[in-house]
Amino acid sequence: MQRGKDIMWNKLSLRIKITAVTVLTLSILCAGLTFVLVLKTSVFYDPIAYAIEKRPIDDNHINGEQHNKNPNEITIIDEMKIIDEIYLGSLKQFKTISILTAVGVVLVGAFLTWLITGKTLRPLRIFADRVEEIDENNLSEQILLNPGSNEISRLTDSFNNMLEKLGRAFNSKKLFASNAAHELKTPLTSILTNIEVMQMDDEPSADEYKEVIAITKDNIERLTVLIQDLLDFNSELDDKNIESIRTDTLFEKILTDLSAPIHEKNIKATTKGYITIKGDKNLLERAFFNIVQNAIKYNKENGDVRITAHDDTIIIEDTGIGIPNDSLTQVFDPFYCVDKSRSRKLGGSGLGLSIAKQIINKHNMKMTATSEPGKGTKIFIKTF
Repeated sequence: MQRGKDIMWNKLSLRIKITAVTVLTLSILCAGLTFVLVLKTSVFYDPIAYAIEKRPIDDNHINGEQHNKNPNEITIIDEMKIIDEIYLGSLKQFKTISILTAVGVVLVGAFLTWLITGKTLRPLRIFADRVEEIDENNLSEQILLNPGSNEISRLTDSFNNMLEKLGRAFNSKKLFASNAAHELKTPLTSILTNIEVMQMDDEPSADEYKEVIAITKDNIERLTVLIQDLLDFNSELDDKNIESIRTDTLFEKILTDLSAPIHEKNIKATTKGYITIKGDKNLLERAFFNIVQNAIKYNKENGDVRITAHDDTIIIEDTGIGIPNDSLTQVFDPFYCVDKSRSRKLGGSGLGLSIAKQIINKHNMKMTATSEPGKGTKIFIKTF
């Protein structure tokens, strides 16, 4: 029963709730005030009436000598009756007026509350109507109400800020999905095209079969790497896998895994110092692997890669081609490539640094970059 009442109350509008609470409060106050006034009035007038009623009557009245009185003369008894009637009538009238006044105050209070709350809550109703019109197609539209510093204006500003962030996130997800679909489609199209070309030949040779198989294998490997990148990009941090990691040990393993491209470009890779960090070892290894791999992949022949760790900062510095200033803020975006043709040639999909940043952020670290085209790039990881 109580639950049903709560549900009914929750379904009422805020305007009705405020008016109902105001009416209830005024009713209690007016009822209490009326009761006190009537009670105090009775207490004040009763002794006076009692005194008049007990007032001594002269001897003529006591001895019954009323036959000598003037017919137009008002006796003490008559006077007391009149006073009683006046007293009782006045008291009744006072009670009636008090009750009617209390009812009037409650009704006027309810009416004024209804009008004031309606005017006060009007911006909130407009705000709610505007919010209902928002969908995925107009997230960029701001809700505009009369400027001010009241709660409705603050709510509007907060909602617009949230809407702006939501719009950026939604557009980012759309772009991510579009780029992911394109990256997945490219190798599949290559596989399909080569198979169709081979089918056009009634009697393809063994070399043609081998060529198609080799192309298919390369594209499948590319798809496998891309899918693993997408999984890593959306991977969640598991508290059960958190452990203490020495950065020097971590980077030694990474440099060992990347020894082939290091020797191929004759890169001089060095590490200096170490700090201990806490996190998921596999995820952090993947993040730092991507950063170091980029430093090698986009480096020059006979270049340097320097890894330094001290205090709460890890710096990975290279002497590579660098990043233009207008692209520096975008290099951490998914699928972003400064030079797409170069990235394709080097086997990049534009997910390496974005995966690294995602993992770094999930570990409550901060990753930034500085670069000078033609001289190299520095990646800073603040571990706090």
